[in-house]
Amino acid sequence: MTITTHKSGLFRSGSIVAIAALLGAVVRPEPVQAQTMPAQVYFDLVNRGYEKLANRISKKLELRSDPNDEDVQSLLERWVREEGGPDDGWDYIAVTRLWLRAGQAAQAETALLEAEASGDVPPPILLLDQARVAFLSGQAELAAEAYWKGCEGAGETAYKEYWLDIEVLATPQEMDEWDRFRRLPITDTDLCRFLRRFWNERALASAMEVGQRMSVHYARTRYALDHYSRRGGKKGPTFSNRLGRPTNAQYDDRGLLYVRMGAPDRQTSFAGNPSVGQQAVSAECYQPNESWAYDYPGETRVYHLSTLTGTDDYWLIENLGLVYRCGDPSASLSGVAGARVTGVLSPVNENRAVQLGPAAALVLQDLYRSRQGVDPRYAQVAQQMSNDLGQGVLNPSTTMSTGSEALDAQRLLAQERGWTQEDGEFAVDSVPDRPPVAADSRLLVEELQFQSPREGMNRVWVNAVIEADRLTPVNLPGGQFRYQVEGRWVIVDELGESTTHNSSFRASTPRVLGRDESLPVRMAADLPPGRYRYALLLRDAHTSPGKELRSGNYRRVDLTVRELGAGAPALSDVAVAADSGGAWSPGGGVRLRPSPAHLTGTDGVAYVYFEVYNLTPGGQYTTRIRLQPAEGEEGEAFDLSFPGDGATDASRMSRRMLRVDLSDSEPGRYTMQVSVTDEATGASTLPYYTPITVNRTER
Repeated sequence: MTITTHKSGLFRSGSIVAIAALLGAVVRPEPVQAQTMPAQVYFDLVNRGYEKLANRISKKLELRSDPNDEDVQSLLERWVREEGGPDDGWDYIAVTRLWLRAGQAAQAETALLEAEASGDVPPPILLLDQARVAFLSGQAELAAEAYWKGCEGAGETAYKEYWLDIEVLATPQEMDEWDRFRRLPITDTDLCRFLRRFWNERALASAMEVGQRMSVHYARTRYALDHYSRRGGKKGPTFSNRLGRPTNAQYDDRGLLYVRMGAPDRQTSFAGNPSVGQQAVSAECYQPNESWAYDYPGETRVYHLSTLTGTDDYWLIENLGLVYRCGDPSASLSGVAGARVTGVLSPVNENRAVQLGPAAALVLQDLYRSRQGVDPRYAQVAQQMSNDLGQGVLNPSTTMSTGSEALDAQRLLAQERGWTQEDGEFAVDSVPDRPPVAADSRLLVEELQFQSPREGMNRVWVNAVIEADRLTPVNLPGGQFRYQVEGRWVIVDELGESTTHNSSFRASTPRVLGRDESLPVRMAADLPPGRYRYALLLRDAHTSPGKELRSGNYRRVDLTVRELGAGAPALSDVAVAADSGGAWSPGGGVRLRPSPAHLTGTDGVAYVYFEVYNLTPGGQYTTRIRLQPAEGEEGEAFDLSFPGDGATDASRMSRRMLRVDLSDSEPGRYTMQVSVTDEATGASTLPYYTPITVNRTER
């Protein structure tokens, strides 16, 4: 069996895949941990009297190990010196993983070629390690190809390898699902299907293609291994454990956040207030600490981390104030002679009161104020932590901190714990991915469903407008400006299967567009009836100077595709436009510019398009439109009727575009109800409700 060399330096998987297909059920070695020492290698060395060498290699391949180039090279030289060096396929798998741990793709590839040439290693193991090497080298397409080929014939060993590569991303529910899955006979399981559902969830949340999201994961794990590897043995604090933190994660909680959520948008730390000459507020009183902030539409997620235990590992904490660790246990309320004592404070991990001087309010006030840059809520907390209240916040002794101030202090901490609990659950107990976009442009989206020419399908349109003010125009000759928006639409069905649609949209304008002006974006997909979830990402094709992420925004939506086929009369969705004509066409020669804002023109006129199905061929039908003022709006309800003729072809489908004149209505928001009655049978469609805003300019 031969692996051919690709021009990029990485090998193709064709020959391995062919052998995997011929082998069918592969021989399953003993289970091993992901990217750790193969059991065959360990026991072979031990049985031949090289237990120390076996343990040394195993140590370098432990989940929490982070060897560098020199470590690996020295270990390989010792292997050669003591035992003659690697000489079979599994030996070279161990060498491959050592170099992967050191971040050296070229050396890992060389060792993997030796492993493949030996014929000792099942193809799924080779393919997964091939995928790891390719991801490390940035060859995402080749990596994804090997990854999915490998899972097709995977045995028990490969199952565990695949899982431990992704466990750090798993939610507690997914970990339970995997635990049930792995206990089933392999003949009753489908690893590829499990993995596709897993990755499709992350692709949906991040509005990425699956291969792209996988590549991001392996890049993040490499960075986290280099920067956030666990140094200590046992994990001390339990907050993230209670949230459901993966037990095998090789990173501290900074690494956990980084792998699951990426780099924070903002981060800060606090090392005490050197301007205050008092021991109680000196830098030594604060454990090393960091706060990371992630921006999502309409909210910010904040995570406080500290070493607490004194090691280099950072763990999530429930209250920022926990990083303050000073206090004199021998102090009493009488205080220093002649000094005015204004309050007491306890170290957070001890139930005892500690006497502090007049500067004690600065202990927490400055600490919390240091976080106002990551989230404005912490400026408000700092403001409340003033004077006696600030000194009583962390005092659990009711004899020392009493009355309304102590109660307010505890409420303040409880409020903060509520924030950190919610944000912690979001990070650990959900899929917290977000698309790579600045999310700084207003975005309005609706779906429009019509019957597709493809049998049993609906044509579903996403009809969107995105604010143009933050997009970057390109100057064109003649004083024109061109805008370009990239769109990605990721759709996941009820079975967890994913499809991705990519497109690009351009518009030329005679001037630069402002804040209240927008660009239309429309994309279509044919889908069978059922329930779906989708993510729509729209972003500028150009990056603005000084910005890491492109301007744009995204939406995540639950979608039900309706049944519009044979049966009773059925109504499509209703498109609303401010004027006739335009670039969008649902078919039948109809063209208009539907807007999800559902505004009439300034003359109070709207153009309404819909389709009706299952009418009597060639028969008469009547469209009824009823307008009802939205709650709190002025205006009167009224009804309109429009007669029409049904289609005479076999499709039994009729298109209708109506000019609805609302110029006599009061400006404001209304609910429009549309229904159609087949005059031949008396059957009516279910009413369709949609909002509409009368945007009439007063004369």
